[in-house]
Amino acid sequence: MKEEIHIEIKLKNARESGSNRVLSQLSLDENEEVRCEVASNLKTPRYILEKLSSDESTEVRCGVATNPNTHFMTLNNLASDEHQFVRRSLAWFENTHSSLLARLSKDIDTEVRCGVASNSNSDLKTLNELSNDEKWQVRASLVQNDTISHQIRKILSEDVNDDVRILVAENASSSSKLLSNLSKDPRVEVRVSVAENTSTTKEIIENLAKDEKSEVRYAVATNSKISTRILNQLSYDKDQKVIEAVENHPKNK
Repeated sequence: MKEEIHIEIKLKNARESGSNRVLSQLSLDENEEVRCEVASNLKTPRYILEKLSSDESTEVRCGVATNPNTHFMTLNNLASDEHQFVRRSLAWFENTHSSLLARLSKDIDTEVRCGVASNSNSDLKTLNELSNDEKWQVRASLVQNDTISHQIRKILSEDVNDDVRILVAENASSSSKLLSNLSKDPRVEVRVSVAENTSTTKEIIENLAKDEKSEVRYAVATNSKISTRILNQLSYDKDQKVIEAVENHPKNK
């Protein structure tokens, strides 16, 4: 019991202390969790973080990688860390510099490249290169990045992978032109996503209300932007689920 209390005290100090002496001592603690707390502490000085960047624990090094106080050169070394978890932490971290993200965009680990693709600090050149990544998961991560250009989003809207096109179709940042093109996609799941997207124009919604697939018409009937006229049209749909969606629409309440 006393030992547990002692550990809790050390963890609290490692997490909250601003004393260089205390943090330096705790950074050498045999308990991995204590060292992790030191690595994540925003008050930990850079020289201690630099030492912890060579810690045997992957978790500790991840903490250093995501500490805003860590020196750039230390992060530069961690970008080549042998363990992918450390590189992933760096790739996903919102404060990571664009130059390091550019390096990590060529990482062999797919999840690392996904982190770079979704990171708002990634520069346009890096994002452009990732739009041609061989892994669809990386290209899908790009869709979630609000900083990508319209050209990249257009490329992704024509992706060979259905899941990537679905993500573009459901993204509120997609332009009406892209959504119009996607509303004619051969995959019903893509058209459903366009029909559900609140950024979809009334004109596109009107066209999708005539879609041959009931799943698409159902999605149209749930869209908040649907007009009363189209709702009335769908109230006579041949599919009962579509009719029920019309009856449950807020505009009919």
